[in-house]
Amino acid sequence: MRLLLDEGHNITMFTTHPYDYGDHPNMTQYVFPESVKIHNQYTDMLMYKQKKMNYHQIILGHEVKAYYEASRKELEHPAIQDMIHNSSNYHFDLVMVECLVCPFFLMAEIFDCPIAFVGAIDPPNVLHSLIGNDVNPLKYSESTLLPFVHGKMSLYEMAQSVFFQFVYQEFIFNTYNSYKNVILRWEYFPHLGLKITQPPMDRYSLLILNTNHALGHVRAMMPHSIQVGFFHIEKPKKIEDLELKEYLDSSKTGVIIMVFGSTVNAKNLGTDVVKKFLNSFKTCNMSVLWKIEEIEEGIEVPSNVKIVSWLPLADALAHPNVKLLIFHGGIFSTYEAIDREVPMIVFPLSYDQPANANFLADKGVAMVLDLNNFDEAELSSAIKEMTKFKYVVNIRKLRAMAYNTPISSGDLIKWHVNNAIKHRITYAKDFGSMCFFGSPLYHFIAYFVVFISLLCYIIWKLLPKSQVKVTKVD
Repeated sequence: MRLLLDEGHNITMFTTHPYDYGDHPNMTQYVFPESVKIHNQYTDMLMYKQKKMNYHQIILGHEVKAYYEASRKELEHPAIQDMIHNSSNYHFDLVMVECLVCPFFLMAEIFDCPIAFVGAIDPPNVLHSLIGNDVNPLKYSESTLLPFVHGKMSLYEMAQSVFFQFVYQEFIFNTYNSYKNVILRWEYFPHLGLKITQPPMDRYSLLILNTNHALGHVRAMMPHSIQVGFFHIEKPKKIEDLELKEYLDSSKTGVIIMVFGSTVNAKNLGTDVVKKFLNSFKTCNMSVLWKIEEIEEGIEVPSNVKIVSWLPLADALAHPNVKLLIFHGGIFSTYEAIDREVPMIVFPLSYDQPANANFLADKGVAMVLDLNNFDEAELSSAIKEMTKFKYVVNIRKLRAMAYNTPISSGDLIKWHVNNAIKHRITYAKDFGSMCFFGSPLYHFIAYFVVFISLLCYIIWKLLPKSQVKVTKVD
């Protein structure tokens, strides 16, 4: 957003997490703190992992409910209500929406402007299809919830991918989610009527993806789909915490950093898992910096392990003594580790993390372990393996590939946003949905198979039947 502010755009932002833009005159920011509470009430990545929940349970039992309830709360915000009922007092040239499930795309109808979708992770194939991108599930699985590497799926994984896309797109999105959106639309946008159940094709203008070709996110995409992974990366800053700096500087054998995101703490990890990690680190000759809330009393922390409640990860990874990152596979931390050329051990939890982990392992820069089924010896062996120099060489190659583009992500965003506002170009309207099951190619194949089958049946019926006489012999 700061990039667009620097371009001179006036931005009104509704967010669940406040950002510090100082007193920038072009920024108006509204915060939805209740949405975070609602989302945390329904969703828990660690719980998904510990209970071995499948994607149907995750989506239907938790995710759709979370988005529906959060959307309802957000639509009741006074600023949103004022925009809906007094739209003539406002003017917007572009509506940028992160989540496809929520009904905020209807703001584009109110203000008669294009829509730009922003994906913090690789979005579901249903969004790719609506924007016109290739979504063949035999090549591209739903990386949001399926841990398969694009283009390298087994026959069984292809079958899962096809089934998942059919269930997700045809039932969850087109039926269940549309039903939820109808309810919200009727309650909060009654003046728009019931004709709009999904974002209209003639308003799709831009899809901004936090993905990168180097990690396997390669597919046939429309010109208005742009990949801007690594965009958030900044030059490492000086570590201001003197105690933390001293710990990193003083290590003679290298430092391992371990983080599991902001929602995972020692309590919900469980005592057994915490002890496994600590016992494994005890046998390691390296220093370990573990970002986690305070560990319960009675658990011995080895002398080579330092527990911290906060860590500037991107800056710490840039320290020359850091040799390995152990983490959950979140996409932002993944980009930071690649940029700082630090190999990884990944304990993926849910969402896109299993797919991220498998992409990294496929590129030879990470090893994947299962949080539910690992032992101390397995982790110790993984640490010994991943601190070999060959993985540093691999990650340097991966980093070079990731940044090998003719234009920076920032310039790409600026050009496409300005272009969407100036020309209101909507490619999706011209090419239509590229849904796998609605693709003209597969329609042609289906019609051809039906035609040939019918033709064969007619020929078989018209052909004279040979008759065999049977004479009874006494």
